[in-house]
Amino acid sequence: MKINLGCGNKRKDGHVGIDMFGCDAVDIIANVAEAIPLADASVSEVWMDNFIEHVPDIPRLMREVNRVCASGATVTIFTPHYSSIASWRDPTHIHHLSYFSMDHFEKTGVSHYTGGGFRVTQRKLSFGGGPMGLLGRLIFKLSPAQWEAKWSFIFRAGTLRFDLTVVK
Repeated sequence: MKINLGCGNKRKDGHVGIDMFGCDAVDIIANVAEAIPLADASVSEVWMDNFIEHVPDIPRLMREVNRVCASGATVTIFTPHYSSIASWRDPTHIHHLSYFSMDHFEKTGVSHYTGGGFRVTQRKLSFGGGPMGLLGRLIFKLSPAQWEAKWSFIFRAGTLRFDLTVVK
């Protein structure tokens, strides 16, 4: 089974849409921030498109995602980078995430509160066009950590994409 968590009105072909609000793309109505109403290890792919930043307790959500996923399942997450104006424009955004935010779900030293169980297989960050976007991409390419620490609010990013693999 493939699921689209927090799908809203965005249907994804081949995926079961799950959201707490009923609309056309929703197949299952559930508050997935609390619990995902699926059996353990029953999911092979999870899609979260501009959803995770709305969830009050991200570690709790990720523990649920890990529970319902089979080992080796893929999890794709799209969210605005914290430097993106889109991250701050929406008053329903609770979290503003970094290029390195999903690393916490790999670290055994913090798994007592994150739950662990994931490996980041890929991450991407988009930048706008023009000279500022080009300069931002260049600084980022030299050092993502330095770009976030010193330059991210000058050379702003857009959307983050994380590709994770479930490890059990």
